[in-house]
Amino acid sequence: MRISSSWLTLGASLSLLIPAWTANAQEFNLPLRPFTKVVLEPDTTVNTSNSTANISRLATSEEVTPQSVIIDEAQSESANKSTSSSTSNSTSSSTSTQKASPDPAMPQVAIATLAKVNNQDPPKLLSTTNTNIVQDSQRSQPQKVSSSTEPARIDPNSTVYESGKLDPAQTLVVPTTPSQVKLDLSKPVTLAELLELVERSSPDWIQAKIAVDRARAGLRAAEAGRSPTVSASSRYTYGNSVFSPPTVTNSTTNSTTNTSTTHALTGTLGISYNIFDSGVNDNTIAAAENSLRIAEASLNQVNQTIRLNIVTAYYSLQNADETIRIQRKAVENAERSLKDTKSRERAGVGTKFDVLQSEVSLANAKQDLLNAEASQLVARRELSRQINYPPTIEITAADKIAPVAAWKMSLEESILLAVRNRSELDIRKLEREVARNNANATLSRLGPQVSVFTNFDASTSFVNNGSASADYQVGLSLSWTLFDGGKAAAQVDQYKADQATAESKFEQAARQARYDVESAYINQRSRFQQIDTATKAVQQAEEALRLARLRLDAGVGTQLEVISAESDLTRADVNRVQAIIGYNQSRANLERAINGI
Repeated sequence: MRISSSWLTLGASLSLLIPAWTANAQEFNLPLRPFTKVVLEPDTTVNTSNSTANISRLATSEEVTPQSVIIDEAQSESANKSTSSSTSNSTSSSTSTQKASPDPAMPQVAIATLAKVNNQDPPKLLSTTNTNIVQDSQRSQPQKVSSSTEPARIDPNSTVYESGKLDPAQTLVVPTTPSQVKLDLSKPVTLAELLELVERSSPDWIQAKIAVDRARAGLRAAEAGRSPTVSASSRYTYGNSVFSPPTVTNSTTNSTTNTSTTHALTGTLGISYNIFDSGVNDNTIAAAENSLRIAEASLNQVNQTIRLNIVTAYYSLQNADETIRIQRKAVENAERSLKDTKSRERAGVGTKFDVLQSEVSLANAKQDLLNAEASQLVARRELSRQINYPPTIEITAADKIAPVAAWKMSLEESILLAVRNRSELDIRKLEREVARNNANATLSRLGPQVSVFTNFDASTSFVNNGSASADYQVGLSLSWTLFDGGKAAAQVDQYKADQATAESKFEQAARQARYDVESAYINQRSRFQQIDTATKAVQQAEEALRLARLRLDAGVGTQLEVISAESDLTRADVNRVQAIIGYNQSRANLERAINGI
């Protein structure tokens, strides 16, 4: 009987827990208003006339391209699956993104891009069966985008922003079924397509955009200090008083009780306007404007960082794909050597030791292949995570590995362009101005404050035939803080420390900008030279492997020479791929260093 009660208790507990588990799918996303493109004003304190002229001259010069390097394409099973999946998906796709036209107000930098984009063929996004990115930002309600296997999401760009109103709470959704996280589709994408998704899907970019909206709201709050203040109040009072006046009649005192009841309604309407505040509002508004510029510069900085991270992740995926191709080729060479060694052993011209060496070499090659396949899967998921791609779609690299165009500017021109365009330097200068504005506003509060006011009062009584009265007042108010115990002076000292910190960080950011340009410039130049060397090394390693096998067949060579030649070929092929990927990555780092990626 005791065992039966325990089972009944366990069953009742599970019946209460299961609905709680299934109700765990909740989602919350803040709808945002559309954000205009950020335009940073150039720093006029830096003389860049010579560098600008050189940049224009370089922009019109003939483009220099490095020596083309041909890399064999991997005929892998994963590539075939990706091609077949993308072909079937393209037949049902009905949504495509339109490229954003460049803003003419934005400063354009004459540098070669990382990837060539065909303007005639806009990149295709997901099919209608998958998550579609909503492009219409003029809808009155948040547009939910979902698929049959993915939880519903809210596109923040599809909501019209309403000032002064709290948006309705939305639900938070997490996957609850295996079908919502299972990878059931592979989609090859180019680097240009991924870069276009930054402003629509990157969580870091959306958070920086929210910060800009918050700073813009702070500016509106500061500007409201220049407007008059209107206030109204009303009050209803009820009173009941009891009194008993004494009366004297024939030496006898009698008392009577009287009751008085009052009903009064009063109302007040007041208007006040600060006509002189010693500069408090002006400095507060200036600080809010600079805070908004800081948020916009931070958004530009976040955008550059995200784009560099996506480029780096894409190159890492390309490197993983090529590593798999190289390791599969190494496995094929090891299998061929093992087959030849066994044939020679059966013919009586080989030894068991040679067979064991070939088997060990084949096992090592397979081990390296398994590691490369695992690295490829991790690289794909990392790229999907950074751009917030749908969790049921696996990204594959569609671009072939090839070196990008050579850098045209000199090192000195690149450094000048970096210190002029870097958002970090603009942020530090604006932080210094915010500190100065706050200090001036604090000192202004010690000065005279003059304001005018008018009040209109009305009252009525519901007794005595409903009598009513009204009056108004107009006046001028003057206030002046003569002594505050040193509070303002202490706050000014705090803002002076903030100013000194911003100046120190500005110098640090300027040195960091120069270092970033120099390191990226040196690395891309070195990697560019390594491409030719690595390509020649691959050709020489292939010839050495062919001769080693001929020597072994002729009986003048050993199996160890063949194994060594195969290892040299694999290492040379890896060096060539790393040289190209390293050059492209250094080129991306150089573009990020000048804030132009």
